[in-house]
Amino acid sequence: MKKTTNQALVIFGASGDLTYRKLIPAVFDLYMNNSLPEGYAVLGVARSAFTDHQFRKKMREGISHFAHYKDAPAEKMDDFLSKLFYLSIDTGKGEEYIHVKEKLDALNKQFNLEQNYIFYLSTPPSLYCTISKYLYGQGLTLQQKGFKRIIIEKPFGHDLASAIELNKQLLIFFQEDQIYRIDHYLGKETVQNMMVTRFANGIYEPLWNRNYIQHVEITAAESMGVEDRGGYYDHSGALRDMIQNHLLQVASLVAMEPPNKITAEEIRYEKLKVFRSLRPFSKEDLR
Repeated sequence: MKKTTNQALVIFGASGDLTYRKLIPAVFDLYMNNSLPEGYAVLGVARSAFTDHQFRKKMREGISHFAHYKDAPAEKMDDFLSKLFYLSIDTGKGEEYIHVKEKLDALNKQFNLEQNYIFYLSTPPSLYCTISKYLYGQGLTLQQKGFKRIIIEKPFGHDLASAIELNKQLLIFFQEDQIYRIDHYLGKETVQNMMVTRFANGIYEPLWNRNYIQHVEITAAESMGVEDRGGYYDHSGALRDMIQNHLLQVASLVAMEPPNKITAEEIRYEKLKVFRSLRPFSKEDLR
């Protein structure tokens, strides 16, 4: 976030585990690092019937368990939590999105948000297009005043056909430069350092090729189990949840050629070349 740009973060699915464990603790760490703009607000949207007070109480607990600055002074915690708000709606009903617009209008006046909104969809993928359509219906995706962004976590579709269809639908309601398709593994410090290790290190760069590297082994060691996500795993499976996104992204960073420029487009192009070079599994390989 640019500190000079006031904005609101709107989290759909805010009563869920991702918001509690990851999103709000991460935003709090930004706050403690003095990385948030002067005018900001966080609006949680979900079906669960929370008040602002109940939502803040739950997020305080999440911060105390999962934020880097979990032992922050009480006055800092209270100041941050005072910018958190909650709205209970049925995200599958278009007529209820007028309440999202009204709440954002009120927060915009209160915190001078300049109509800059980031929509984070921490929801089942089946709701991505529904939420986008209803936001569009309220004029909340248009950029006549302020910027609008949508952030979508994996899984992005169930297979190639559904991913293509999802992308097609999203582009009806948002421009390409408004859409951020996120793989949170790429935000891990070790993964981010891989680019520096490979392309800005005079020792490793000339050795990082097939003449010196016999094989690559990627180990995904997790300290947390499935826990209460059993229903999701029964539907998705570990292959879709971990390998086709997280681990293939790591593999692409290991195997990609140096990009012409360190830009999102050039890096994506080099990653795509890696993916196109992969040999698909055969049924015999899986026996």
